[in-house]
Amino acid sequence: MMSVRLQVGIIVVMVLVAGIIVHFLRKKSIDFRYALAWLFVDICIVILALFPQVMIWLAGVLGIAAPVNMVLFMGLCLALVVIFLLSMSVSRLSDKVRKLSQEIAIIRKDVYDGDNRVRDEMKSMKR
Repeated sequence: MMSVRLQVGIIVVMVLVAGIIVHFLRKKSIDFRYALAWLFVDICIVILALFPQVMIWLAGVLGIAAPVNMVLFMGLCLALVVIFLLSMSVSRLSDKVRKLSQEIAIIRKDVYDGDNRVRDEMKSMKR
């Protein structure tokens, strides 16, 4: 069983973490969807700190031998979800960078071709 001091400590730390997340959200240092996901995790940790019996029950339902193993399993699942979401973001940003690079190349070519046309027109006017 979890001691009351540990429960209070976890809750205090999670409230501080929630405050930091909201601060970064207000400064626009973190995207809203990621902040929402982290706040969800924060709330889940607070609930599990308030009601540690939920973790014991959940471990029993899933057939996991010890609640500590359940915590580690949930941490692994959370890490996999975060990695997947970040991979999606990197892929999306990579596509945007590629498209922007192509647009810049097209614009530069148009500018270069336009400069050559202006030079050609200037030469023909001098003749």
